[in-house]
Amino acid sequence: MNIDQVLSNGKSLTSQRVSRREALQVIGATAGTLIGGSALTACGTSSSGSNGPITLQFWDTFSTAEITLLHQMGSEYTKLNPNVKINFYEIPFDQRPTKIPSAAQTNSLPDIARADYPYQWYLSARNKLAHLDDALKGWDMRDAIYDVAWKEVTYQGHIIGIPQDKFTTIFCYNQDKFAKDGVTSFPTTWDEFTSACQKMTHGDEYGLGLYPDAGQLFTPYLLGAGGKILDANFNPTFNQEPGVKALQYIIDLVSKYKVTPPGVIGWQYANADDALKSGKIGMVQFGSWIIDNYKAAKVPWKLGIGAMPKGSSGGGAVSSTTSYMVMNTSQHQKEAIDVVKWMVSRQNALNWAKSLDHEPIDKFTADDPHFTTPLFEPFKTSLSFASVLPPTPAYNAVNQAIKQAIQKALLGKASPKQALDEAAATSKAALQS
Repeated sequence: MNIDQVLSNGKSLTSQRVSRREALQVIGATAGTLIGGSALTACGTSSSGSNGPITLQFWDTFSTAEITLLHQMGSEYTKLNPNVKINFYEIPFDQRPTKIPSAAQTNSLPDIARADYPYQWYLSARNKLAHLDDALKGWDMRDAIYDVAWKEVTYQGHIIGIPQDKFTTIFCYNQDKFAKDGVTSFPTTWDEFTSACQKMTHGDEYGLGLYPDAGQLFTPYLLGAGGKILDANFNPTFNQEPGVKALQYIIDLVSKYKVTPPGVIGWQYANADDALKSGKIGMVQFGSWIIDNYKAAKVPWKLGIGAMPKGSSGGGAVSSTTSYMVMNTSQHQKEAIDVVKWMVSRQNALNWAKSLDHEPIDKFTADDPHFTTPLFEPFKTSLSFASVLPPTPAYNAVNQAIKQAIQKALLGKASPKQALDEAAATSKAALQS
């Protein structure tokens, strides 16, 4: 199995994140063009002519509210820089696993792409991305953007993207239900977490909602137990003792303590989202995108955000960064880099996070009064223990294997150790191919 097959066959993290933001409906098959030109002419060598403004092709995987804001920012940029035109192209949802790999194979990549993990590793492995180290020297956002975000855009010692957004695994919880059931504060340890879930479970109400997933559900517990997904040589290690402990804890919450609704093993994101909105569930692992979603949905209870409870080895959370990447095939690399730096400038990074209620990617934004409230404090707290996902384009296959292991163990078809060993064998084959 080659890299393209791994990306195409596995469920991409891009599609996962979009599915988790159903209130921001995904544009299924649209192409947005800014200041003339066809967005379907998606080639990094495009231009409007030798004597006219240059045209940059800009692909993205945003959702509706984000697309609207992106196009507004693009319009502002072109007014300030009339020598540049930008053709925005929203990659259709069903093409997200294949669009970029196909373009890489046919040498038809755009000038700029915004995509989620693991596409920065896929494109880097194929030597398709411009190195940005020199272009970022002296830029005020270089030191302001958090180190955990830069880790996800650094390949073989070179910066190959600019962090645009990040989503840390946290719990979204119903503060009204917490108060009603006598849970006075968000739990900080696994034991406290179990106790809080039990207090909120009664009648047709439950403490916890979840959906079997590797990155969103399992990995934060794995990290809290002292484990890792892969070692430094990209060998699976999630099936070792910490992983078994993490999976057993998840199983206990479902089967022993029974703090989740019946049928939760078969839940998808939408089920957990609907259950939390209904007020019948105390909390679910989500990310900062939920804040704006629930404002738009006008949920009739007060939303709270809680950091992942600490396991035996401390805190564990996944920080997944989205980034802007400039292709080294672009004939307009300087202009493309200038656009991206402007998009993530101090003012625009604040505007982006504030408009969408996304967690800050940088210290400047975090210091704004909008983000110094209790609602955003857990994101800042999580910085000390948040980890990035492994720098491999094969991770989607690993994620899928772990997801299947979680479901098998929850159904009692295999012990946690057996299920994870099977997933490790499948993952190793994908990683070595």
